[in-house]
Amino acid sequence: MRYRTTTSYGTWCNQVAPYSTSPDDDVTGYISGGDNDWQQLLDASGALEQIRSEYRDAINAALPDSVNLCGDEFIGPHQPDDGEWDGYPTEEDGGLDIKACVEGIDLEPILRRNDIVTLADIGRFNLGSKAKNPSSAASQAMRRLGIKPIARVQIDGEGQPIAVYNAAEVDKALAARPGRGTRTDLKDSK
Repeated sequence: MRYRTTTSYGTWCNQVAPYSTSPDDDVTGYISGGDNDWQQLLDASGALEQIRSEYRDAINAALPDSVNLCGDEFIGPHQPDDGEWDGYPTEEDGGLDIKACVEGIDLEPILRRNDIVTLADIGRFNLGSKAKNPSSAASQAMRRLGIKPIARVQIDGEGQPIAVYNAAEVDKALAARPGRGTRTDLKDSK
């Protein structure tokens, strides 16, 4: 293994987003328009940390192998090899253009993969329940489909912990359940 001297290429603030101190702050800013209860559940369930982690992974994947985001700082080789930035955007002086490397990363798909829903949301929005307590129908549906909550979260002012589910997993399971679209019961009768 070859050892290389590394150096700082700058921080998130001076290389990518001048009004943000880190990618974690960008994620927080991205979700800040959402409902406060949803934000609390996202944080308490661990989903927010997963979103931040996947965003950091996407940033590192967009950079050359020899450059990494460490905390809020980009670290890379002190003396890059000839052609090391081939295929990556560069600045006029030949240095790596970090901002151009990461500007195409979209937080929306990362959020969608890790978004969360409660039983009340599933009952009301996914199942279309008009019941006073839509959580009951949703709980039954989740149990039948074998979907388990990713966390049980205690929120201030709530009596019992709230079961939190991965929204993408719920959507996929509900879309695949029998009776949605093609009649699967007719296949066996032929």
